[in-house]
Amino acid sequence: MAIRSRADYEHALQAVGICLSARIPALLWGNPGEGKTAVIESASLYGWHVETLIISHYEPSDFAGLPVVTPDGSVDLAPPGWAKRLAPVAGPAIAFFDEFSTASPALQAAALRPLTHYEVGSLKLPETVSFLAAANPADVAAAGWELAAPTASRFVHLEWSLPLEVYAEGLVTGAWPALPVYEPPTHLERLTAEEMVLVSGFLRARESQLSAIPKDAASRGRAFPTPRTWDYAARLSAFAQAIAAPQDVRRLLVAGCVGEAVAHEFLSWVSALDLPDPEDLLAAPELAMFSGMRPDRVYVTLQGVLAAVARECTPERWADAIRLCAKAGEQVGLDPAVPVVRALLRGGVRPSAAPVPPEIKVFAPALALAGLLPRP
Repeated sequence: MAIRSRADYEHALQAVGICLSARIPALLWGNPGEGKTAVIESASLYGWHVETLIISHYEPSDFAGLPVVTPDGSVDLAPPGWAKRLAPVAGPAIAFFDEFSTASPALQAAALRPLTHYEVGSLKLPETVSFLAAANPADVAAAGWELAAPTASRFVHLEWSLPLEVYAEGLVTGAWPALPVYEPPTHLERLTAEEMVLVSGFLRARESQLSAIPKDAASRGRAFPTPRTWDYAARLSAFAQAIAAPQDVRRLLVAGCVGEAVAHEFLSWVSALDLPDPEDLLAAPELAMFSGMRPDRVYVTLQGVLAAVARECTPERWADAIRLCAKAGEQVGLDPAVPVVRALLRGGVRPSAAPVPPEIKVFAPALALAGLLPRP
């Protein structure tokens, strides 16, 4: 989405701050000279350590580690200076890869391991480090390269520009909007679990969108759906809701993970669900009614029940979840309920010695095929 007003600018700024606070790598795309670097480095105002790398000035060994022969004759991968400066930082820190689109494919490939594994040579970076990057579109970058799909799928892609309203005010007052950062909210874990349920339900209805790598090189260098980017989308959407961010910020984040078209489809599908609270269902399973519900709504509702039981698993809640699945199977069909019953019966979810309610017999054929048929 083009940034045309101060509100658009503040929404984009908040989206970057959420990525930073959630420790999910983000990449800002924008024309040269529009303040991308200044915005990211403004996190230092909040006490964050920012390590800026003009990535085209480096070599692949500056990310993979420089081979060094040790006294015992083995080879070690010595970490570069930027990583050694980040490692001892006690508080939150940012590794900022500037001019990312000027990096050669070999350099981009070398940067992948730090992004997802926090490893630079033999050095393990602390999890308090966040990765951000900035890039110019390939057609305006100095010796620019399109991003390879494996690299692009490790970032949240956010469009960036500086609207006249913000620029004119900043020129006169000297005050520029700073990048907001957040402490993880106390209820973030619960909201994240709920978002994971929604993603699971959507992908059951639209399986083709689990992984859809674009055909052309330019689109492969931006956001597209993969299992990794769906995980990013769920976590960032939950964070946005946890801090009561505007809906436009949530949309920017989801689109930055899976692409504009898929994000629109997903958020439209979510807005039409109107699901019951899983805790209400577990509190009174005998009152639950599934008749008339679409199968995808039934599936997401039961996935929510599964997530609630996984958070607080007692024999009674586990048995009630089985009863809810059985009731759904009887009222709307087995298909939406079978995956949840299978998950409830697998090791790690079912409490030890929890009795199996007799209602489970409706799933006997499906459970027998999966080798999960419980003994009487």
